[in-house]
Amino acid sequence: MKDNSAINGIIYKVITNEELTSTESTMYEDWIGGDEGKREMVETWKNDEFKIQQLKAFHRIDVKGGWAKIQQGLDNGKQVSINNRSRKLFRDVATSAAAVLFILAAAYLFWYRKQDNAPVVKETVNPVAKQGIAPAQMSASLTLADGSKILLDSTKAGQLAQQGEAVVVNEKGVLKYEGKTTEQQELLFNTLTTAYAQKYAMVLADGSKVWLNAGASIRYPVAFTGNERKVAITGEAYFEVAHDPNKPFIVHVTDQKGQGMDVQVLGTHFNINAYDDEAVIKTTLLEGSVQIKLNDYQTLLTPGQQSQVGNGAPQVIKNVNVDAVVAWKNGLFSFENTDIGVVMRQLTKWYDIEVVYEGTKPSDKISGEMERDVPLAEVVKKLAFMTHLQFRIEGRKLIVPSSIPNEPQKSNK
Repeated sequence: MKDNSAINGIIYKVITNEELTSTESTMYEDWIGGDEGKREMVETWKNDEFKIQQLKAFHRIDVKGGWAKIQQGLDNGKQVSINNRSRKLFRDVATSAAAVLFILAAAYLFWYRKQDNAPVVKETVNPVAKQGIAPAQMSASLTLADGSKILLDSTKAGQLAQQGEAVVVNEKGVLKYEGKTTEQQELLFNTLTTAYAQKYAMVLADGSKVWLNAGASIRYPVAFTGNERKVAITGEAYFEVAHDPNKPFIVHVTDQKGQGMDVQVLGTHFNINAYDDEAVIKTTLLEGSVQIKLNDYQTLLTPGQQSQVGNGAPQVIKNVNVDAVVAWKNGLFSFENTDIGVVMRQLTKWYDIEVVYEGTKPSDKISGEMERDVPLAEVVKKLAFMTHLQFRIEGRKLIVPSSIPNEPQKSNK
């Protein structure tokens, strides 16, 4: 059989928009050889959306039966290759040979559809059946100063309550506080809470915007009087703070040991992840600057940095992927070599499910992005493809196997 590994690697680089050496460019043009069909095929596979659609269909193909077709095509000099959307979509491939396998397998999908004698597509039973577990919805609970509660959702619009001089308004899934602030008015506190499988957004009295992830809360005054603006949160929240040099904005968080931590800003964009089931409180700065204060410890963050407090000595991580940190706010799951336990905890909150491990928790590390606003079954199918683990959904339980059946567990190191 003809050795096509060199040209396979070159086509892989072309489709992933990597720069070719002069020698590789010459080999690539020789392979094209004036064949516009080949050139058109490569250009088609460079389109991310096209690759996604093809790889979705790839799950339904008789790969084993089609592999002979791939080999036959290679023997005949019919070179076709693609990239698997991007390296971020799937977990890291251990070897270049495995990468070529992904390329050729997906290329077969493209190739066989073009043939008049294409093999019959075999429908297989996916271990993750279609389930009706929906993602987090725009919903929350508002606790007023007198302790009464109002259930919120995106359909409940208009004035909800009067809190001192402030009018509480719900508008398309965003809670707002309107009215003039005076120093003499009574200090009243409200609390906005999202349960698991809920999310919500709000605008505070000073115009600062807050987004709450599932299983989070924020306690705040309905009007900011005095010389500071102070709120307290649990869970995860993203802030876009209105600038006011005369009134610093302070977010208070309590760690697992009961210690209080303050994040102080004047006006900036930042994210705080402070769930009780996570080992550290992570404060990530996108714009401006924030100061972290915990007992005698304090540090100043600049954009792209993340403070981690709660597991050993506090530390600052530089050059954090801020897009991945705030992906939840933008409707995405985003993982970067993430422990499967962290991934499962995110799914637990977002879908309000229970995760059950069969035996030892897998050591798989997951990298990739996927939409959040889809049913659980869609996310689990993609995770199964990334990890090769046969997840099961039973009622509101997500069952995680310890390893691939009949195969020793592998670690992605």
